[in-house]
Amino acid sequence: MGGKHKYPELESGMFHGLHKAVQERTGISLPVIHKALTTGDDRSPKKLEAIRIAIEIIRERGFDVSSGYANHAENIPVEEPIADYASLDLNRLYTYWDYLKWTFMDRVELIRGKVVKMSPAPSRNHQLVVRVVNRFFDQYFLNRPCGLFYAPFDVRLPVPGSIKDSTVVQPDLTVICDMDKVDQRGCFGVPDLLVEILSPGNSRHDMNVKFQLYENSGVAEYWIIQPQERSVLIYYLQDKKYIGLPPFTEGTVAEGRVFPGLKMPVDEVFAYLPKE
Repeated sequence: MGGKHKYPELESGMFHGLHKAVQERTGISLPVIHKALTTGDDRSPKKLEAIRIAIEIIRERGFDVSSGYANHAENIPVEEPIADYASLDLNRLYTYWDYLKWTFMDRVELIRGKVVKMSPAPSRNHQLVVRVVNRFFDQYFLNRPCGLFYAPFDVRLPVPGSIKDSTVVQPDLTVICDMDKVDQRGCFGVPDLLVEILSPGNSRHDMNVKFQLYENSGVAEYWIIQPQERSVLIYYLQDKKYIGLPPFTEGTVAEGRVFPGLKMPVDEVFAYLPKE
């Protein structure tokens, strides 16, 4: 790498291609990574992230990292797998590679690196609606070249302006027509259609945070199903902005734009909900 290195272990040929590996995992530019790893410069969140991921990659390759390097900054975590949600630092940015190591039972998502705790378990009404929605989607996609996936199913969204692999969501239903985006861990890329069924604890999150997230990521169509209001909201992407169709309420048939013929009579969607 040239020059005098603060951490000589990074000069070793054992770590050939490390800069590129860090870039592929984080999306950080090579000049920033180079400065962070060759001089120990950790004065920005991106440089700290580059150092942290470099440590992770080196250890994945089976090599040790000197304590001086690993402990250079208090903000560089080098930890064992986290088994307790309470141990997470909610002020820190995480990536999917951190997420994979967590062994606690709490359901979480990552939104631009921030941990968002999901509802402990779907409500009864949520599950009653999921059953019906799954049936309509199954029938429609049965003989079509698209994959239909149900939660829990990790979707790693590439969000513009965010660190790579820093957003992981679990929509209730995910439709993917480019199966090259599907691997053993879930989806890596932008799905064609996502469905979220609201529960009392997640309505603001799905209506605001995820709406903007899916719009920015380029998800072509987003369905929001509201059991409390007994309505279905459908948004489709046009010129990188979501356009909302008129709300579908009881007595109407919900149908989007991306998949013509994908229809759900709203009365049937909420048919199993108890009368209030």
